[in-house]
Amino acid sequence: MCPLEAQSKARKRQRDSDLIARSYILASMSSVLQKQHKNLCTAKKILTNLEDLFRGQVTLAQQFAITNLMNSQQNTGTSVKEHMLKLMGFFAEAEDNGVELDVNTQIEIVFKSLTKEFAGFRAAYNLGNKALTLSQLMKELQSYELMLNGSKLVQEKPKANLAVGPSSSKGETET
Repeated sequence: MCPLEAQSKARKRQRDSDLIARSYILASMSSVLQKQHKNLCTAKKILTNLEDLFRGQVTLAQQFAITNLMNSQQNTGTSVKEHMLKLMGFFAEAEDNGVELDVNTQIEIVFKSLTKEFAGFRAAYNLGNKALTLSQLMKELQSYELMLNGSKLVQEKPKANLAVGPSSSKGETET
């Protein structure tokens, strides 16, 4: 077989494979996306367009996850465990959206979000050059919190539940 025939057969196989891939891609899309992509002639063009289309959503999700982390502050009366669990959820959300934060950055974010009561812990942590995971850090912070509170657990302040019921003083006079 001459080189021109081989090239011709290879191009035909490539076009056939692309047509099959394009068909599978279009078949797996919603009808709205199919209409947007039916005029694109190759699978590569469809995939490139989809990447461009969804890249913006990924960026927004990443920004939202980082914003949650940067704006998170421990409230007075909130236990360090509750606060850490909230932060760990935000870290997981950020990671799920493609944000890569190393452990040291995560720990720095945790320290910046804590109340001023934990400044002594932070200083000791930095001087000790400890390398902790977030779970280990949470346990250490809980121990420090117990020490600060004289071995009393920090509890959320109960939220007031107001119930409105019939009043005995509505226009009635006591005799």
